[in-house]
Amino acid sequence: MALAFARAGADLAITDISPGGTRNVGEAGEAEQRIGWKGLESLAGEIEQLGRRAVALHGDVSRKADADRMVQQTLEAYGRIDVLVNNAAAPHGADRNFFWEVPEEAFDRVLAINPKGNFLMAVPVAKHMMARGGGGRIINVASVAGKVGSAKRAAYCASKFAVIGLTQAMAQELAPFGITVNAICPGATDTARNQSSRYRATTSREQPAAPAEELIGAAPVGRIGTAADIARMAVFLSDPASDFITGQSYNVDGGRVMH
Repeated sequence: MALAFARAGADLAITDISPGGTRNVGEAGEAEQRIGWKGLESLAGEIEQLGRRAVALHGDVSRKADADRMVQQTLEAYGRIDVLVNNAAAPHGADRNFFWEVPEEAFDRVLAINPKGNFLMAVPVAKHMMARGGGGRIINVASVAGKVGSAKRAAYCASKFAVIGLTQAMAQELAPFGITVNAICPGATDTARNQSSRYRATTSREQPAAPAEELIGAAPVGRIGTAADIARMAVFLSDPASDFITGQSYNVDGGRVMH
């Protein structure tokens, strides 16, 4: 998504909780190591190669102080924020189990990052957008798991259903200010995160594959999603052509979920 926005002409503030990001259970990151990937540093370099500016920021979106600081640092760098994309995600781990086996701390962590992180980042951004006279875009990344529940995904599904509800409430409150709020709901997408899920499913009796991962290729279009599929939707929802669209949650899953 960051590169797609850069190609569309945007300067970016890119964030992560640590310079090299975090790993899911079963995700070793060998592919990144082979190409010398250095997390935000590498991404910033790619953005700059496209002729755009990039500010790399580190912080935990589940902490108000970090969220406020990252927004302030972005404003100090650019003077304004036109688009916020809430794409932080809790790493897979102990939350991927029967709900009665999920530790409380694992459940809390997922909810803290997904809906709460979106909330904490959106508050200072929305205040900035309103104070400057309105206009802007907030895009929350939810999931088709926010529309259809699945086994051994209680925390994840709860968090993504919450993201969709939050999106609708924010859209209603910010509409008078010309600020739209929408959600993207990806299905199975070919990322290191998805690959680690499938690997874990084949090696762990405790955490077999969830329906979303089992249905790779079963969507009507006959393929798994790509990061580019998601990025194109994010760029569209930021374009003036989408200014009459708000409060919506768009599935980008090849037609697997049709509501």
